[in-house]
Amino acid sequence: MRQTGRFFIIFIALMVLWNTIFIKPIKLFTVFLHELGHAFMALVTGTNITGLRIYFNESGYVTSLPNDLISSFLIANGGYLGSVLFAICILLLKNTKFKKYIIGVIAIIFLAVTFKFSGIISFTMLYSVIFAAFALVIYMIQNEKLNDWVIEIIGIGSVTYAVYDTFVDTILMQINYQFGLFNLGEMPKTDAVQLAELTHIPAIVWGVVWLAAAIFAIYRTLLRKRNSRSRRRD
Repeated sequence: MRQTGRFFIIFIALMVLWNTIFIKPIKLFTVFLHELGHAFMALVTGTNITGLRIYFNESGYVTSLPNDLISSFLIANGGYLGSVLFAICILLLKNTKFKKYIIGVIAIIFLAVTFKFSGIISFTMLYSVIFAAFALVIYMIQNEKLNDWVIEIIGIGSVTYAVYDTFVDTILMQINYQFGLFNLGEMPKTDAVQLAELTHIPAIVWGVVWLAAAIFAIYRTLLRKRNSRSRRRD
């Protein structure tokens, strides 16, 4: 099966099964990457990070002390855009000699970040240890096809998270909040809501921006792979 075809099959399967227990480990992985995106932007802007947590209910947070408005803006954008960036890096590195190290490097990063910002007694640490054990098993099996599938699933899963979460939990949530279609309780303070407070640009606009970025990024990645194969055949 061609790689592009596998990507689309994985994407559709994840979208269909997204709210089932079977996808729980992948969703937790994508939430961790989302929080890493916030943490990465905090480091880039010289912001002090005071905590990073993910939870079994697929929520998470990064607490930091932004220096100014620009830092706050970049950190708030770092979650979804970081998820997309990490996903693209994972999928691109899969076609290099580095691919056999991808899962292991991610496991090391998870453990290092957890030790630094989450503490030993936390669900974040439990998940990091389980993922590290999983990475070790994959490495010991030494099956290239299995390794490829795992890399593709976590890479596409991160994009799926960005697409699904921005559309459902940001755009649709904001539409419901504005028009009062369903009583879902108090509006959660999402990344988009924080950006709306910072910029006075409606939260739904940020949801659309993130959704467009996710779709464009994965489209360009797939298109590039397809064009590269066409040139090689020529």
